[in-house]
Amino acid sequence: MRKVFYVLLLFCAGVVSAQDMNVRILSTMKVSAVNVTVQRGSFQLLLDGKPQHDSVAQQVIQITMIEDSMLVRIPNDTLGKFALIQLNATTDTSTFRIKPIVPMSGTRTYDDNLTISVVNGQLFCRNNVNLESYVGGVVESESGGRSFIEFYKVQAIICRTYALAHINRHFLDGFDVCDGVHCQVYRSKTKEPLILQAVTETNGKVIVDKNLNLITAAFHSNCGGETANSGDVWAANLPYLKSVEDTFCRRMPNAIWKRKIDKDDWLNYLETKHKYPVNDSTACYKALNMTQYDREKEYVYGGLRIPYKNIRSDWQLKSAYFSIQEQQDSILISGRGYGHGVGLCQEGAIRMAKLGYTYDFIINFYYRNVEIVDKSRLDFFRED
Repeated sequence: MRKVFYVLLLFCAGVVSAQDMNVRILSTMKVSAVNVTVQRGSFQLLLDGKPQHDSVAQQVIQITMIEDSMLVRIPNDTLGKFALIQLNATTDTSTFRIKPIVPMSGTRTYDDNLTISVVNGQLFCRNNVNLESYVGGVVESESGGRSFIEFYKVQAIICRTYALAHINRHFLDGFDVCDGVHCQVYRSKTKEPLILQAVTETNGKVIVDKNLNLITAAFHSNCGGETANSGDVWAANLPYLKSVEDTFCRRMPNAIWKRKIDKDDWLNYLETKHKYPVNDSTACYKALNMTQYDREKEYVYGGLRIPYKNIRSDWQLKSAYFSIQEQQDSILISGRGYGHGVGLCQEGAIRMAKLGYTYDFIINFYYRNVEIVDKSRLDFFRED
């Protein structure tokens, strides 16, 4: 009975059965006009639910918001004003292009279906897309091109895991995930052959913890030689997101950074925001000469504790892993890494892939006590 319960639970949560993602695209822009073009395959155009019988292949569909509706034009014809526009793929290889006109932005290309309506004074665009196509687009958007197949496999599994673990994140907003950094960056479908290969060869694979729950598959650019405990950065202290020493990323592009700040500005910040005793000579010296030999959660002086992550946020630093040295009328901040530091270090993983490590080894290096399983068979791994 418990196995049946788990299967039903996963089904209701959309974890095991879900094959499509409903992604809000162009979510970081307040768009009021777009052009849509069929790139490949065939689509059916529906306006307020009514199918349009004329072919839209190779035609530019102009969509302009007018108050709470949209004016739809095709070459040499105005189709009218509508509240809902649907472009539904009728073949497995249907692809469309969408180009924001107001404001002007670059053309993006997506597989499968498109729905557009007006919500809160802007065009509300959703791409209902096959999960694996979505994963490929995220991998390219988050990690770029010109890397190694094993790294792309790692990234594909992480992106798939993250998507399914957060599939209800925007449920009340009418979609699953957005295309920005709030969820995962999804600028377009991928055209990179190695990424397509990696997605295909890891089809359906996800990462779970020892209780067979999808993990929070956090990642960042570069950890500076040591990843961070999740509890030092966020509220949740997750057992698989523990600090690990990483020698692979230390000579990668984002391993180190430096920044100078005016000494008086720094001391004023400490005194004003954190009530730090800058007039005490010993306290002042230590504030101007901080050293993190290993990743630390807080700068501590007496009973005062200042989270390094807060300093990073307030000064918009690349990471919270840094040391400070006094230099006449300024301080030199010598930093390590880029990003929050939790979970997988992308540049470390790239280096590992280049050296010949396999995707499963890399995943288990950064995420501790986890398993890689097929999402469609999660129920079989659950024990009474």
